[in-house]
Amino acid sequence: MDYMDEFPEEFSSIVVGPHHTLVKRRKIEELERELLEKIKAEGKVNLSKLWLSTNCHLWEISYALRRLKEKGLIEEFEI
Repeated sequence: MDYMDEFPEEFSSIVVGPHHTLVKRRKIEELERELLEKIKAEGKVNLSKLWLSTNCHLWEISYALRRLKEKGLIEEFEI
């Protein structure tokens, strides 16, 4: 039995397990700088756009954004 057999049909194309393309490692400060540059260039940017344009996991983006927000460098809005 394939491990995907236990998921509903609509989840047939999601990534489950290790992300082989996400092998780069970097400091959180580097990710924060990259995100700040993208936000400054775009103005308001939604989370999915940041995630798709950055080579890292979604939780890493969320963590970096939370740190930037706590530092007062960005604000969160609903778009």
